[in-house]
Parts: sequence; C-alpha cells; structure tokens
Amino acid sequence: MTLRWRGDAHERGFAALELVAGVALLVLPVALLVLSLPDWSARQSAARFAAREAARVVSLAGVCDPDRADSLVAAVADGAGLGSGELHLALDCGAGTPLPRGGTVTARVRVVMPAVAVPAVGSVPGWSWTAAHAERVDPYLSRP
Repeated sequence: MTLRWRGDAHERGFAALELVAGVALLVLPVALLVLSLPDWSARQSAARFAAREAARVVSLAGVCDPDRADSLVAAVADGAGLGSGELHLALDCGAGTPLPRGGTVTARVRVVMPAVAVPAVGSVPGWSWTAAHAERVDPYLSRP
C-alpha cells in the first residue's frame, strides 16, 4: 500500500523559494563574517607590531623622533599589504624632546577594521582598533 500526501495545489513549489531565502538570510551573512575574520586578525597583528617597533625605535634614539617612527609604521603597513595611511601612529612625547632616563615612551597605532571584507570585491570600513606598546628608555643612556 502506497501512501500519498494530498495537499492543496497552492502548496507546491515553495521548497526552491525557501532554499534561496535560507541561503540569502542565513548562510551568506555567516560566510561574509568568516571571510572577514582573517583580515581583522592580520590588521591587529600589523598594528601590534608597528606599535612595538615604533616605541622601540624612539626609546633607543633617546629623543622623541615622530618622523622616524612614522616611516617605520608606513613600512610595516606596506609590508602587511595595507594602503598608505591605514595605520595611524601617536606617541606620548613631544617631537625633538629628550626622553628621561628610565622613563617610558608609549606608541599607539590605530587601524581601521573593515566591517565586511569580501576578497576580490572590496571592503566596507567599520570601526577602528588601537594597539599600544610602552617601551622603557635605557636608564644608563648616555647623551652627548
């Protein structure tokens, strides 16, 4: 004996529409989020590295040199595949001022994180993320 479902004729053909709606409303946003995660991680790592190296360069110089730190941050951005101006540096010292022995210099690097980054299509800017690093100035630093 074969059982057959006898529904209305109006209930036919909705499976294809439900599949398309399910993919568009559930799977596509999750896939876009998953595709954005590696870009967020790479940008955070680049900002951390740039902050660490900028603070290190300035502390070793003994004098606050924002130009040298900016060029280093630009080189990190270029090496990470980011455009020029995607990493923004802020130092907690005034340009040209000598750093106190045993003090600290803090570098903060801000990077714009894309809300959605679809490979080969583009990205939409979302929020900014800041990495900070404090480096201790050599307490035995000699000055000329």
